Amino acid sequence: MRKSQRVAVVALVSLLLAAILLITGVLLGSSPLGRTLVRCMLPEVLASSWVGLEGDFPLQSEVLDKVMNTYFESVDQEALEEGAIRGMLSGLDDPYTAYFDPEEYAKLMEHTEGSYSGVGIVVEMQLGYVRVVSTFKGSPAEEAGVRPGDVIVGVDEQTVRGMPLDQVVARIKGPEGTEVKLKLYRLAPGTEIRSLEDDGGMGELPLGGESLDLRLPRRSIAPPVLESEILQEGVRRVAHITFFMFSEGSGDKLRAAVKEAVELDRVDALILDLRSNGGGLVDEAVKVAGIFLPKGSLIATTEGLHSPKDILVAAGDDYPDVTLYLLVDEFTASASEIVAGALKDSGRAVIVGEKTFGKGLIQSIQSLPNGGAVKITSAVYLTPSGADINGKGIEPDVVAADEEDTAEIDEALDETLQLISQE
Repeated sequence: MRKSQRVAVVALVSLLLAAILLITGVLLGSSPLGRTLVRCMLPEVLASSWVGLEGDFPLQSEVLDKVMNTYFESVDQEALEEGAIRGMLSGLDDPYTAYFDPEEYAKLMEHTEGSYSGVGIVVEMQLGYVRVVSTFKGSPAEEAGVRPGDVIVGVDEQTVRGMPLDQVVARIKGPEGTEVKLKLYRLAPGTEIRSLEDDGGMGELPLGGESLDLRLPRRSIAPPVLESEILQEGVRRVAHITFFMFSEGSGDKLRAAVKEAVELDRVDALILDLRSNGGGLVDEAVKVAGIFLPKGSLIATTEGLHSPKDILVAAGDDYPDVTLYLLVDEFTASASEIVAGALKDSGRAVIVGEKTFGKGLIQSIQSLPNGGAVKITSAVYLTPSGADINGKGIEPDVVAADEEDTAEIDEALDETLQLISQE
């Protein structure tokens, strides 16, 4: 046989062998036993490229294989795999770590951009339940009578107790013009969700409340970043700025409002109202605190097992001298607490109101190949004094609760104005 013929034969045999190995790898790699055989037959690098690493959840793969080949009806493998992901994350017992399918992820990103289609509520997680923090003026939720403190126990006939917060939010959102069914529980006055220590941090609703079933239309919601008003307290002019959310660009909008109040309206004091502000983007919290702190001031420190220590400092030095009061309540959370902690520890502001929510964790969002994403708690943040406020909250300097049965009176704001008048 001539040399050229031998080369051609060897090439043909090589191609056939590669094809056989490829088909064998695919067929065997589709089952746990097949993956084991492939690993035994081929070099480790080549085997791993076909069937994955040896430690890639072999038990879970075997269970999936048995279900696919034994279950009495056809099985949606994609749904099983998605359920497995959600189940794996639930094992962390962390309500802020969650998986989002592509549709849920798109709805999640709408919120950070400042506009979305929904019913116009701000919510927070408390002991496994989703509680309403506030409603936007003129929103479907406000028009239907939804109140701060209401507990959302069901969305479209599905119970949401223990479901990650952002997944509940994604279910409430939807195309404009559609409807969503909400099942609410309104706590009786003076009652709170009770903690169950033996139930993984979950809570139990107290008796005596009222159940409500609402059908709300979804509309385009463009939440205001802030509202500002000038109040007169004796001879003193006071700017009362209610800051609703830490969305993209919100820090710059607050800086503009403060500039107008201080330089144009010539106010003597400023009240920054963070009540019912459930937080948002950490970068925006740094910008907000930086408006009132000298440049280089420590705002917070973040650190996690896989996240390097990050020291957040003020870059502003815009208005470090204006007399400042900060209003907070039990729903002041997350990014709002970064601001409150920085202003309290530095002595820059007088904190008035109620103890804050106590969410001292930071999440990072990582996109996935299927168009979805996973949001993972990646770090804890500490206030400038080194305090970990997670689960504890921030105590106000002056306690002033806003009473529910006096809707026409804002006791906390009135208390703050009185403090200003006494300066």
